[in-house]
Amino acid sequence: MVKYTDEKLIKIIRGKNTKDEILEKIVNLIDENTDLVIDKKIFLENIMEREKIGSTGIGMGIAMPHTRCEGVKDLVVSIALLETPVDFGAIDGELIKVVVLVGGPKEKGQEYLKVMSSIARIFREKENRDNIKTARTEEELIKSIMEIEHWE
Repeated sequence: MVKYTDEKLIKIIRGKNTKDEILEKIVNLIDENTDLVIDKKIFLENIMEREKIGSTGIGMGIAMPHTRCEGVKDLVVSIALLETPVDFGAIDGELIKVVVLVGGPKEKGQEYLKVMSSIARIFREKENRDNIKTARTEEELIKSIMEIEHWE
């Protein structure tokens, strides 16, 4: 999974933001720091549409907004730690502290599902969640993410 992200796509989002503002900031982060976004508007619209279908808050303070669409060239993963937790309508009712946004082109379905599964597995482990959630700086956040042993 490390091949789908890098330090430029790992960020602490400071201040109080709505869910939509957070999603827009993460899409902008991907657009500004990679050459993978073909159409930012399509990418963001697809992320927002997916949220309308059902919450991507998987529980334990983690959300995994995701989409496969024409707006991106290849798989990409961005991770944001929220200074102020946000309500994503998670299945356990917990506010979201970590957002892992996954984007990919429609033709990469198998690889996309593998990445999504890997992320879910990583965040099932309390130690991984806690290490990421307690980071105070972006350097600490990056270090805690890169130290996870089974990033594939």
